[in-house]
Amino acid sequence: MNVVAIGLGNFGASLAKILTAMGHDVLGVDKNIEKVEFFKDVIANTICLDASDPHALRLLPIKEADAFVVCIGDDFGISVMIAALLKKFGVKKVICRESSSIHLAVLNSIGINHTINPEYESARILAQKLVLDGILNLFSISDNLKIIDMPVPLSLVHQRFSPIKFKTDFHLKIIALKRDLKILYSSSQPKDKEIVEFDYQQNDILILVGDIRDIRKFLHG
Repeated sequence: MNVVAIGLGNFGASLAKILTAMGHDVLGVDKNIEKVEFFKDVIANTICLDASDPHALRLLPIKEADAFVVCIGDDFGISVMIAALLKKFGVKKVICRESSSIHLAVLNSIGINHTINPEYESARILAQKLVLDGILNLFSISDNLKIIDMPVPLSLVHQRFSPIKFKTDFHLKIIALKRDLKILYSSSQPKDKEIVEFDYQQNDILILVGDIRDIRKFLHG
């Protein structure tokens, strides 16, 4: 995937670094040369450029990029200006960081429908993790449907691994089971492939998907 991240603040730099580590072609853009130099070894490509300048913005891979992410959150006007220019230039997909309801409303009014508020998203995930004691990570598919990963409960240790029985007993689907960083089981493996029999061991990691109510019951009984 070819992604252009405009603004190398905390959010933009983190996004660009993670995408680079995942193997994607990333271009990090900032008008501050010190930031560009600082991140050049951990982001696939970096360039010093004022993206609010239409002539400078046209130097970026407008047609080639799969997505532009406007990561600027501290300057409402610059963020909206860059987003509007990208829409005008026909960029395929524009995603913008928004910092307030007014910022969001203005972005929506110019046709930007893909937005993210990193502070709110982080707080929401942390809030859910705080009340779901025992999980390592959480991903929301919808308000009720969640994916979590967690250590296997002690009550299951030494019991026979059985995705079907797990589904029957807890109404949750096992997506995968990891042991020592290796995937022992994945629900994506071919249906006709025989599952190797093994018992749960302490420190195994379960990746589960299901309704938040069933997750709570599984965690807290």
